[in-house]
Amino acid sequence: MKYYSTNNPDTPVGLGDAILRSIAPDGGVYMPLSIPLIPTALFKNIADMSLTDIGYVVATTILGSDIEPEMINNIVKETLNFPIPLKQTGEHTYVLELFHGPTGSFKDVGARFMARIVEHLLKKEASGRQSLNVFVATSGDTGCAVANGFAGIEGVNVYILHPKGKTLRVPPETFRSHASNIIPVGIRGTFEDCQRLVKEIYTDPELNSKMAITSANSINIARLLPQTFYYFHAYARLHEMEEKPGRFTVSTPCGNLGNLTAALFSCQLGLPVDRILAAGHDNERLWGEIQSGRLSVSSFNSRALSTNLARINVLIKDNPKIAEMIECHTFTDDDIADQIKHIYRQNGYLMDRNTAMSCRALEQNLRPGETGIFLATADPVKYADHLLQILGTDIRPADTKDNSSTPHKIPAETALQPLFPAIRRFLLDRNK
Repeated sequence: MKYYSTNNPDTPVGLGDAILRSIAPDGGVYMPLSIPLIPTALFKNIADMSLTDIGYVVATTILGSDIEPEMINNIVKETLNFPIPLKQTGEHTYVLELFHGPTGSFKDVGARFMARIVEHLLKKEASGRQSLNVFVATSGDTGCAVANGFAGIEGVNVYILHPKGKTLRVPPETFRSHASNIIPVGIRGTFEDCQRLVKEIYTDPELNSKMAITSANSINIARLLPQTFYYFHAYARLHEMEEKPGRFTVSTPCGNLGNLTAALFSCQLGLPVDRILAAGHDNERLWGEIQSGRLSVSSFNSRALSTNLARINVLIKDNPKIAEMIECHTFTDDDIADQIKHIYRQNGYLMDRNTAMSCRALEQNLRPGETGIFLATADPVKYADHLLQILGTDIRPADTKDNSSTPHKIPAETALQPLFPAIRRFLLDRNK
C-alpha cells in the first residue's frame, strides 16, 4: 500500500516513510492510496469474534501487503490486551468504554499500536539509523498514553511538551518509572503554546535535517488506523446484545478529529454505519459544520493541530455521500454538566466531559429504528475533582483518594520558555 500527502497525491510513499515522518514534506498528512473493503465473511461471523480477532482482520486488510500477518497478529494481541466493554445505558443506546487500558484513556489503543509498529519498522531497517524522535503536546491523556506505549523502545526518544506547573491527570508513577527515552519538557505557557511549538518542530528545516522527527498523535497514520478497530468491535458486541439491532449510529466527541476520521475510514472499509454524530465544545460558537460538501471548523479548532480535517475532506471529495452521514453538534459547559448529572441520577453512570458530549448528542438525536453507541473516552475517576464540582460527590474509590487518582506535577524535568528558539536550541544541544 502506498500513502500520499493530502497536499499532493502525485508523490506517494511507502508505509515506513508515512509513519516515521508522519507529516509530508509539503506539510500535508498521509492517506492510503485506496481503502480496501473488509471481507464480507467478517460480518457473517462478527458476533462470535473477539476484539483481537476483529483487530487482526481489520489490520491485515489495511496493512497486510506491508507487514506480515503473523507480525500483525502479535502486535494486535499486545495492543488490545485489555477489555473494551459495550454497556447499555438506555433503550437501543449503548456506551463503548475505551478507557480500560493502562492509562485510562482511549488513546491507549492507538499509542500502543503505533509504538509496536514503529518498533517493528525500525528493526527491519539497516543498523546505524539515527534515533527516531517522537514529539507530542499534551495536557494529560496523550502524553501518558504515548509514554506508556513507547517506554523502553530502542532507538526512539519521546519528547512530551506540556504546560509547566499545570497538574496532569495521570498516576504518579507514570513518568517516574518510565525508561530514559521518555523526556518530559515543561513549557512556561499554555497547552496551545505546546501545540504551536510541536507544529514548528515538525516544519523547521534545521531540526529536520539533523533529527528524524515524527508525531504520536492522530496526525500519524499508525496512531489513526487502529482507532477503526473499536467501531467494528462495537458493531460486533451490538449483535451479541440485540438479535436485530436497528440502523447503526455512532456518536463521538471531537478534538483533533481522530475518532471522527477513524469512523469515516471504518465506513469506507465496509462497516454499515448509518449516521455519525460529531460532538464538540462551543469554544467559538459552532465547533464545525458541513458547508458545500466540506467539513469546516471554527477558528479555534482551525488554530489547533486539526490536520485530520484534510483527511476528512479528502474522504468526502472521493465519496460525497459521506458528508450526508455527518452531523455536527455543539455543547456548552452547562450542557455538559447537565448531561453528567442527568445520566448519573438516571442510572448511576459516570462520565467525563468529552464522553458527556457524545452521550448528549446521541440521546438528543437518535431516531426511531436506530441503535446507537457513544464513545466513552476517559476514565471518569481521572476527572474526580471536576465531577465533584458538578455532582457534589467524590467519586474516587476510598483507597485512592489521597494518591494515584489525583492530579500531580511531574518532578525533575526540563523547563523552557514558550519560544521556538529555546526549544530548538534545547533539541540541537541534545542531538549534537
